[in-house]
Formats: sequence, C-alpha cells, structure tokens
Amino acid sequence: MEIKKEISSEGEATLEIEVPVEETAPRFTAALEKFRREANIPGFRPGRVPLDLVRKRYGRGIASETAEQLARDYLSKALSSEKLEPGGRIDVNLIEYGEDKPLRFKVNFPVQPEVELSNYKGLRVMINEAEVTEGDVDRQIEAFRRKHALLRSVDTPAPAEARLTLEVQEVDPSGLPLIGRPVEEMTFEFGTDSLGVGSDEQLYGIRAGEKRLIKIRPAPGDLAQAPYQPQIITPAQEAQGNPAHGSERYILVEVERVEVSELPELDDDFAKTVNLKLTSVELLRQWTRLNLMGYVGVAAQRWLEKGVIDRLIEDNPFPVPRSIVEITLNEVADSMKLEGEARKEFIEKHYHEAERDYRWVILRDAVAEREEIDVTDEDVEAEITRMAEQSGDTVEKIRRKLKANNSLDRLRRQMFERLVVEFLAENAVVEKRMMDLDEFLRVNADG
Repeated sequence: MEIKKEISSEGEATLEIEVPVEETAPRFTAALEKFRREANIPGFRPGRVPLDLVRKRYGRGIASETAEQLARDYLSKALSSEKLEPGGRIDVNLIEYGEDKPLRFKVNFPVQPEVELSNYKGLRVMINEAEVTEGDVDRQIEAFRRKHALLRSVDTPAPAEARLTLEVQEVDPSGLPLIGRPVEEMTFEFGTDSLGVGSDEQLYGIRAGEKRLIKIRPAPGDLAQAPYQPQIITPAQEAQGNPAHGSERYILVEVERVEVSELPELDDDFAKTVNLKLTSVELLRQWTRLNLMGYVGVAAQRWLEKGVIDRLIEDNPFPVPRSIVEITLNEVADSMKLEGEARKEFIEKHYHEAERDYRWVILRDAVAEREEIDVTDEDVEAEITRMAEQSGDTVEKIRRKLKANNSLDRLRRQMFERLVVEFLAENAVVEKRMMDLDEFLRVNADG
C-alpha cells in the first residue's frame, strides 16, 4: 500500500492511497462468487449462474460495493500507520478499482489537533471581589421593604416616588386630538421620562382627576427607529409647522390615580415576611449579610473558573480546522431545522463561541492526561450520595432517575470537567480587584 500524505496549515489532511491489484483482486473475485452462489436469477438454479453472466450483468455494482469496503479497510490501516486521528467527517473519493486494477482512492478529513501544553500551571487570572458593608445590608433590607410595599391612592400632588395611572392621547398644539391616535391607558413612574423627554418635569405635582397638555421630545435614537406613519394634518398643525412630524409632540394627559408606596415597618413581624425562620430584625440582618457574601463568593468563583479556562486557551494556541467546528454547529442547526441563509447566519454568529468550546475540550483532556485526572466509579457513587442528601431522596432513587434519563454519563463528564477546572484554579496565580458591592453587582450583571 502506497500513501501520499499532505496536511494543510489549517489542519486538513489529504491522503492518496493506492493498493496493488495483487492484494485487491481476490476480494473482487470473492464478492462475485458470493453473489453467484446466493443470487436467485430466473432460468438458473441457485448457485448455477455462470460467473461471466454475473460479471456482465451485476459486476459494476458489486465492484463498487467491494471497493467501498476495501477503501474503509485500507483507510483504517493507513490512519494507523500514519498515526493520524480524524477530528471530523472523512470524505472518500474512489478513483480506480476493479478485478484487474489497483485500488486508488483519495480521502480528506480534519485532523484531531495535537496539543503540546506549554502553560497550564500558574495561569494569571484577575477576579473581582467585594466586601459586604453594613450599608450594603441596609440597602438590601430597604429593597425587601420596597418589594413588600403596599400602594395607596392619594389626593395630594404627585411626589417624585409616585406611580400614576394615566389616559394619554396625542394632540395638536391647541389640544385637538390627532386623527387616528386613540386614547391609551398607561402606568407612569417618575425617573425615566417614559412618555418622552420632559414628561417627568411637566407631570410632577399633578393630582388625580387633573388634565395637562404637555410638550415632549423623543429620546435620542427614537426618531431614527420609529417607523413613519401617515397622518392627516390639521389646519392648526399646518399653522404651527406640523410639530407632529418634527422633534416635538403634544400629549394630553388625564390622571386616573396617584399612588404612593407605603413601606412596612422594619420590625420582627416584617423579618418573618422575608423568611419565616427569621424571628427578629437582627436575624434578618445576619441572614441578609450571609446571602450577599454568598452571592459575592459564587460570582467570584465563577470569574475564577472562566478566567482559568480563557487563560489556558490564550496561552496554548493551536490550529483548529474550521470543518470540525462546523460539524457541531450543523448538528445544532439540523435540530433547529435551519436552512439556507438562516443556517449560514447561525453558524457565523456562533462560530467563535463553538471554536472556544472545542479548544477548551481538547486542552481539558490534555491537562487531565498529563495530571492523570479521572473520575472513578467510587467518585460517581459519592456524588450520587451527596445529591441524595441534598434532595432528601434515597441513593437508589437518585440512581434510578439518572439511569432513566440516560444522565449517568453526563454526570461523569460534568464531574470530570469540574475536577480539571479545580486543578487549574488551585494552581493559578490569582489577583483580586476589590470594588464596592454596587459596582460588583453591576459588573457581574454586565458580564
């Protein structure tokens, strides 16, 4: 068997394989003989069909099937001799074959990348941390109070913290309703200019039952995003230069209700409304602090885990054939029944994320092999026991659930990945960036 090998810089392998006729001819002849023995052809007794007739009538199809099987057999030998591991689909193209010809075929496939770990210990990672202060606890408890607040209707002028129930209609400058613009009911809260720029200021102090004509401007970007709607222009609009098409609009507002929040008293009874186990304000404060600290700890750990994975990928580059990544994305696209342009857009949108995930899997396995990290059956049993203790179910019930859902292998993979990430994190050089809790929460929400 002769093999010509070529591997591109992108990791795509091309093999041209030729097997001499002396090796392949017996297989073709044997395939014809087997067909002759088993064929049921009218006019001939089973097994008595002349071989030349079989060759003439059915030889092409038999030769094609035999050549495909031979190609699979010799490809396996070629991959072993060349020490190549395909990382995706193998395309086989038969070039020449037959009883009196050598078998020649060409194969293309992405090569499973070989990774030499240059840096996986001492990965430098930056994580965010925050210290929980008494002020943070106070603000969280105030948030609990706002969550449990009751709305009460008032007849007094609307304060800045009020919520208004309004009937609104777009009008011309004289107050005449614009044709095609119906009266709409809406809820309005101060602080966002939700009706348009200037609405907060003009509605401040309004009372229930009061009407006001306000002039507002669109927020930046609204004009560019709002679709054009045909309008009938009134004489009043024409006289005013048609402000409805300009940068200003007029809204007639009638207030149905003005409501303000009444916060519950911060006492032992309120602590119980937050959590029945909290029998005092002091226990509420302790519980709130522990929850905030737990949130910070979990978020910081998540940053650490993401950080070591990102750094491992960055510090250990290797070529990834695009076809390998596209195999996974095409499988997802198949499950979503995406075709044509929608499929192309999906693949391009998610390509970099899928490539990152693939790099992580390759590097994860390389680290595990280097450090002999593995998940034993005893580890899985211990994890199932822990799950049972947390859920209150029996170990046997948890095991049955995992088997019924075919989730045991997935559990093992999750445990394996967690062990590798824990190893990387334990051996990383971690720098901490301290910030106040508000900034920490904002950064965590953005990230």
